[in-house]
Amino acid sequence: MAFDLKRSERTARATASDTAVYHKDEILKSFEDDNFFEALAENMEESKKAFVTRCGAEAAATNILERAINDTIFVPLGEQGKFPIF
Repeated sequence: MAFDLKRSERTARATASDTAVYHKDEILKSFEDDNFFEALAENMEESKKAFVTRCGAEAAATNILERAINDTIFVPLGEQGKFPIF
């Protein structure tokens, strides 16, 4: 599979968006408890695997998914309240 930056970015945003929608309460609780990566470790691992399957190892070697998680989860949901991690 050839590396396609735009496709990889879209896939990463969709993956992060799914996490934000389906795990919003868990995410907000993890922000309060300052344990996002521990609380969502299983979901993050599944998301990474899905991203690699859809976009390939070359895309996975970048920080595209991590940037999408930051832009889609941390920034918008973090602005919703006062959390110790922000």
